[in-house]
Amino acid sequence: MTGLNVRHSLQAAVPSMPRSRVVFLVAMVVVSCVVHRIASHAQAPGAGNYQANANEVTEFKGTLSGVRGNVLMITREDGTEVQVQFPDRLESLRYVAKASPSAARSGALVRFQTTLGPTGAPLSPVEKLTFFAPVNPRQIKGLAAQQFIPGVHTANRQRPRPGQPVTGKVTVVGQLAMASPQGIMVRAGQSPVQARVSPNIQLEAVFNNLSLAQPGDAVTVAGFYNPPNDTLVKGDRVTITSERVYGEAAPKAERNPRGAKQVEEATTPAEEEPEEAKDAE
Repeated sequence: MTGLNVRHSLQAAVPSMPRSRVVFLVAMVVVSCVVHRIASHAQAPGAGNYQANANEVTEFKGTLSGVRGNVLMITREDGTEVQVQFPDRLESLRYVAKASPSAARSGALVRFQTTLGPTGAPLSPVEKLTFFAPVNPRQIKGLAAQQFIPGVHTANRQRPRPGQPVTGKVTVVGQLAMASPQGIMVRAGQSPVQARVSPNIQLEAVFNNLSLAQPGDAVTVAGFYNPPNDTLVKGDRVTITSERVYGEAAPKAERNPRGAKQVEEATTPAEEEPEEAKDAE
């Protein structure tokens, strides 16, 4: 219905209504129709909107094929190309890889979990040491922020009495000061923590960015989409797993010795002329 038809209908329905009032109502109807059409287009499947009405749960695995802005391009296991928008929570986007002992350099950011005894010393060797990249803790809410703030953090956030050491299950976060096959020392804020390490200690790198990700890395996605288009996904949890080992030097490309090309050309027999060419001479 056009604005003119709406105005005539209102005037016919309410003959005594002032003309200015009719014009105002017509304008409101037209604006409402325009807003509705824009909203319908924005929420249409395939329009590039990852959040509107995205209430269908999806979980899948695939391989990373590229990144465009804040969207991951992923090839699903069935061969379908899927676009996954970054999760809203920074800690929910993770790059995971095994780490080499050579990554245990002084100043490296690390975290580990342990149980502290009555004297504040770890009761058992460290089983897993995680290397991570710095982030702005203000971008992370709740207890998850403790994973990036140097210190000795208890699970229940309870602080010991003045003069008493921290005890119980804790997460130690800080800079690596020393590492050896026997133990490590971490500068956890104002509290240096020294701990023994297990002979079978697990070393891993967990980064909340894509600085080390490469096409072909394995990806696990949990998120939501707006049916029926399951190729536009709003990520809730995204984990990229690499076969490369963090801390290991990349293999150098082999270089031919100086003059190798000339030697190869000199030792390669020249092609014989075809018989036709010899006959022509």
